[in-house]
Amino acid sequence: MNITRFSTLVAIVVLAAMARFIPHPFNFTPIAAVALFGGAYFTNRWQAIFVPMAVMLLSDTILEITTGWGFHSGMIIVYAAFALVSMMGMILLKNANPTRVISASLISSLIFFLITNFAFLYPESLIADQSIGTYPHNFNGIMSSYAAGLPFLKNQILGDLFYSGVLFGGFALLQRKFEALKMA
Repeated sequence: MNITRFSTLVAIVVLAAMARFIPHPFNFTPIAAVALFGGAYFTNRWQAIFVPMAVMLLSDTILEITTGWGFHSGMIIVYAAFALVSMMGMILLKNANPTRVISASLISSLIFFLITNFAFLYPESLIADQSIGTYPHNFNGIMSSYAAGLPFLKNQILGDLFYSGVLFGGFALLQRKFEALKMA
């Protein structure tokens, strides 16, 4: 294992997650980009999921302590979607290039949107947070949930594309400059 590469990847993931503490529009965050990046560049599949997940949990904990908005009843679903995005990074971004990064970023935005908005409906017992709204548990409720999430999806897509560009582009530049960051 190349400790320089591993340490650099961890530092990049931590720095990216710190962007969650900068004021931003709803859902314009580095979360999906961090998951994709981790999936693409950590060579060990468990590290590819665990490191981004641990950093997200750490940032959620800090947000909870500082703002009261870090933890919520839907965290299990959010983290499961996040892990799925990391796995997608492992598969789709083995040979990252701009087209693949953009495609994976868009797909991850849609997957995250579809999973998390659907999860606020079924099963009822998983998410009992009335502040997120209630929808009837039928097709109309699903469509209402998705419609209500559309403004957030736009920001999520923009954030995912922006942060994916920064993470993947920045790391590509670092790899050009520092031989130790390239795969062995």
